[in-house]
Amino acid sequence: MAETQGPLLNSVAIAFGVITFIAISLRLWSRFFIVQSVGSDDWLICVAALLSWAFIGCTLAAVQHGMGQHYEAFDKLGTENKIAYFQIVWLSSIFYNACLGFIKISVLALYKRLGDARLTKLSMIMIGVICCQAGGNVLACIFQCAPVQAAYDVTILPEDKKCININAFYLANAAVNILTDVMTYTLPIPLIIKIQLPRRQKIGLGVILSLGLFACVSSIVRITYVPPMLTSSDATWVISGAMYWSVIETNIGILASSIPSFKTIATRYAPKLLGSSHKSGSKRSGFKMMNMGSSGKPGYAGGTINEHGVAKSRMETTVGRGFSGENSEEDLVDYTGHIKVTTEITHTGDDLGRRE
Repeated sequence: MAETQGPLLNSVAIAFGVITFIAISLRLWSRFFIVQSVGSDDWLICVAALLSWAFIGCTLAAVQHGMGQHYEAFDKLGTENKIAYFQIVWLSSIFYNACLGFIKISVLALYKRLGDARLTKLSMIMIGVICCQAGGNVLACIFQCAPVQAAYDVTILPEDKKCININAFYLANAAVNILTDVMTYTLPIPLIIKIQLPRRQKIGLGVILSLGLFACVSSIVRITYVPPMLTSSDATWVISGAMYWSVIETNIGILASSIPSFKTIATRYAPKLLGSSHKSGSKRSGFKMMNMGSSGKPGYAGGTINEHGVAKSRMETTVGRGFSGENSEEDLVDYTGHIKVTTEITHTGDDLGRRE
């Protein structure tokens, strides 16, 4: 039996396809039924997921036509198989580049919802950059040859077609994707630095908003597989590494952008996993119906009753603006999508009265 990496490719593609389906399902469940607010970032990531599944479908189909086999075995499958194989690979490059673009635009759309003017402006600029980059990459993949079908039809003679240097394009594309990944996922760091929060919470928020850097790591690993793929005479064998790392890269990006939604689900249905109880409506609105003074005696918001039955209350007013204590993305923004403002007000004054 001929040596092949096909089973590995199939396993990686199917596993990450299932992971992405679960991630998107949980994200939409959180948005529709818990947060009850669906933003443009959610719809954009759904488009990215569809493109990712299309790319996975191309990977599975390419394996059926010889991807993962040594070129000697692949060559014996015939001309029609070659045309089908190269057409599938051509389509996969289109889906891959479009998917990466939608993932990053979805993340940038989330940044816009946070309500910070500077971050919104930078996000709009980056959206323009990503649209140009991803759009240009997709067009370059589609029209890499003239006529278009010459990109995959091996029966068209070299003198009858004109193609770009596809090897140089793939290398440049991989490098630029890594650059835009870093630019996109580090964009909110200045906002995190300037906001007034304890260091632990700042770190938590930074991690939540920069989870996409895990996809950047996948991109860096993937680029190491690109040069051998472009120079080897055993192309159908060496392409396997780049192909399954492309699957990992796109789906890790989708998963990372959806992870913040999982905390909302855990808070609602399994609060013990987070070490806290689900917030009731009164707690979320900031009202305290009853509290205990430092002596452990019953009282009311901001006050205690002393041993003489006198209701005492201190008056201190503190107004603060910033993120809430929770680190999930839903806790960063209110239902309108803006940064939450937390205001704490404690009143103290003279005796409010005596107990009868």
